Amino acid sequence: MRRKISLWLLAILALSVPLWAQGYFEVSQGPLKERVEPLVGTQEAAAFYSYVQFPDFSSNCPLAEDDATVVFLYADTLGQYYLFVIHDVRGSATGGSAEIYIQGIPPMAAVAVADDPDSTDTYDLTTGRFTWVWNPGYTDGMVLGPLGENFELVIDPVSLTGIDRVVFLSGDITAPQRIELNTVDPIKILGSPNAPPVARFTISPAEPRIRQEVTFDASASHDPDGQIVEYRWDFDGDGVVDLVATEPVVKFTYEESALYEPSLTVVDDAGIASTYTGSLYVSPISLTATRSISTMTVLPGYTFRVTVRIHTEQDMAGVGLDEDLPVGWEVTPVENGGAIFKRATTQWVFMDMLRAGTDRVITYDVKVPEEDVLKAIRLPQRFCIQGTVQAKVPAVDVPVGGESCVIVNDCLPVLEAIAHLIPAQAPGETDRIDLRLPETITEQQLNRAAELWATDQPVVDTCGKTIDQATLKLIAAHAVSCTPVDKPLPEMPAANVTVTRTIIAPIPCQGVVLGFYDSAGNPIGNTFTVKIDVTTDADVIAVGIDEDLPVGWKVTPLQNGGFVYKPSKIQWTYLGLLRAGETRTIVYEVEVPPTLPIELPPPDGCGIHDVKQIVGVADIGLPCIEDLTIAGDDQVELTKCLNVIVAISRWDVERDTVDLSLSDLITLPQVQRAIAFWLEEEEVPYTCGATIDYETLKEIIALWLTDTPICEVLPSVIPEECQGR
Repeated sequence: MRRKISLWLLAILALSVPLWAQGYFEVSQGPLKERVEPLVGTQEAAAFYSYVQFPDFSSNCPLAEDDATVVFLYADTLGQYYLFVIHDVRGSATGGSAEIYIQGIPPMAAVAVADDPDSTDTYDLTTGRFTWVWNPGYTDGMVLGPLGENFELVIDPVSLTGIDRVVFLSGDITAPQRIELNTVDPIKILGSPNAPPVARFTISPAEPRIRQEVTFDASASHDPDGQIVEYRWDFDGDGVVDLVATEPVVKFTYEESALYEPSLTVVDDAGIASTYTGSLYVSPISLTATRSISTMTVLPGYTFRVTVRIHTEQDMAGVGLDEDLPVGWEVTPVENGGAIFKRATTQWVFMDMLRAGTDRVITYDVKVPEEDVLKAIRLPQRFCIQGTVQAKVPAVDVPVGGESCVIVNDCLPVLEAIAHLIPAQAPGETDRIDLRLPETITEQQLNRAAELWATDQPVVDTCGKTIDQATLKLIAAHAVSCTPVDKPLPEMPAANVTVTRTIIAPIPCQGVVLGFYDSAGNPIGNTFTVKIDVTTDADVIAVGIDEDLPVGWKVTPLQNGGFVYKPSKIQWTYLGLLRAGETRTIVYEVEVPPTLPIELPPPDGCGIHDVKQIVGVADIGLPCIEDLTIAGDDQVELTKCLNVIVAISRWDVERDTVDLSLSDLITLPQVQRAIAFWLEEEEVPYTCGATIDYETLKEIIALWLTDTPICEVLPSVIPEECQGR
C-alpha cells in the first residue's frame, strides 16, 4: 500500500532551531564546488522525514519539490549527520523511478528511513545500489546515517525517470539555500570536523615585465580553526609545483612574456589543502640584449668574435652596455653601433636616443691569452662573459642574454673545426682555422670535409683527429639544413628509405668463374658488377653506404650517383638533400683474385663452387636512421667449373674452346658440337669432368630451336618465329 505525506509538519519547521552545525561541509559536481551547511532540526532524522496517510494522498514534506530529487544533510538533536534523498513527481501523471549508487558509505551508517521498502524498492548498503519506483502524486526516498564526523559520499545518478532536476539544500531549515545540480554527473558530498584553510595572494608589481622580479604575498591566506604550515606555488599554472615554502612571501622571475594563471595551495596543520588561482600578464621587456659567440671552443692565442644585439620597444636615453670578461683577454672593437667604447672597462655608451623598435649591434673580437700564459690552468677550462645593458630614461637594468661561455682547450672538436675552416687555396698551402667565422657550415667547408674523409687526412687544429662517416653525415646535416653547429638539428618527418643491391655476374646464371684467361693471359670471368639504388618517401639529408666485401676483392667505382667515395673503407656518402621519390644509384665493379682457392666439391659431386657474401648497411643523417640493412642480392657464387649448358653457349667451334665473351643464345654449330660430345660420351672441357646426357642434349636443342637465352625458362609452346626451323 502506498503512503502519502500531509502538511502538518509545516508547524515544526517554524520552531526556533540552530541555523548552523559545527564542522566543514561541501558539495561538488563537475566544476561546481559549494560550501554548505546541514539543516539543523529539533527532531530525530526519522521523525523529520515522517509521513502520514491522508485521504487526499498528498505529500506532507515541505522540502520536496515537484519533478525533482531533493538532497540535503540533516543534523539531529544529538549532533548526528544524516543524508536525506526525497523524490517527488506530484506533477507527473505517470509516476517515476530512480536508481543511484552511493560510494563511501561509512560502516556505521544504516538506512534510517526506507520509504516503501517493498518489492519495487531496494536498499543495498553493500553495493551502494538504491532503487525506487512510485506512483503519481507520491514521494519516495530514504534517510541514510549516521554518517559520523568525517565522510565523503559520491552519489552517481544512474537513472532518474520523471525527475528533471536535482536540488541540494543548505543552511536555514526554514528557508534553505537551493543549489541546482544536473541529473547526470556524480555528486560529491564532503563532511569534516576541520574547516579548510583559505588561500589568497597578491602580486607586485601588478604588471611585471619578463626577467623582472615578482613578489607573491600570501599573507591574506588563513585557517579558520588552525594554522597554515605549507605554501605550494605553481607560478606558470601548468599543474606542477614550482616552489614549496613555509613563509607566505616568495619571489619569482618570468623568462617569457605570456598570460599566466599562477596558483597557490595552502595546507593547514590538519593536512587539509585549499587552492587559489590568480591571473597575471607578463609583458615583453622594453629593452633586451642578446649575445652570440662565434665558437663554443677556442684555442690558446686564438681570436673569436662576440656580437651583442640590443633591442628596445620604446624610446630610451642614456643606454649603456657593460661587458665583464676574464682577466687578460684582449678586446678589439669591430662595430660599436654608434656607441663610445672604453677599453679599460669594456663599456659602451650611446650618445643618442635609442628609438622604439630599433636594434643596435655591437661587435668585438676577443683574443685568448697564449698557451704559456695559461700553463698554470688545466685545460680544458670554461670561461664566461657576463654583461648588463642599462637605460636611464626609463630606468631599466637587465642582464645580457644568449650565449656567454666558451671552452678553452688544446684541440678543437671536429665539427667546430670544420665550421671555422678556411680551406687551402693553392698548392703548398695548408688549411687554417679562423674562430671569428660563424658556426654555420658552408658548401666549401662541406666539400673540404668530404675530401678529408675520403683521403683519411686529419682536420687541422684537432690534435690529429680524422672524420669518420658518422661525423661526415652530421657535418652534411648541419650544412644542408643551415643549422649552426652549436644548435640542435631540426626535426624532420620520418622517412622510409629503401636501399637495394643488385649483383650482375659476368655470365648470367653462372656467377664468377675463376681460372679462365684470354689469349693475352689476362684473367676473364672473375669480375662482376654491383648496383645500389637508394630511394625515399620523404626528404632526407646525408645518406651513408658502407659495403663489406671479402678481403682482397678490388672495388672500382663506375658511377657514384652524386655520392663521395672513400676507397679505404668502401663507403659512399651523399652530402646533399635526397628528396622524396628521388632515386640515387651507385654502380661499382668488383674484381675477385683469379687465383683465389675454391673449396673442394661436396660429396654429392655437384661441382666445385664457393659462395661469398657482401654485407652492407645504410645510415641517414637527418632524420637519424641507423643500420638500415641493404636489401636485394648479397651472395656471389665462385666456381672453377662451367655448367654444361653455359659451356656449350660459350663454345668457339672454330677454335674448339670456350670463349666467355659469346652470348647466351645457342647456335647450330654449338648444337652440333654438343651432339658430338654426347655421341662420343666425351667430357666437356672446363666443366670439371661433366658429360652431356640425354636430357641435357634435348634441353640444348630446345633452347636453340626456340631462341631462348640459356638462363630463361623454355616456353610452353613453340614461338611462331621458330616454326619450321
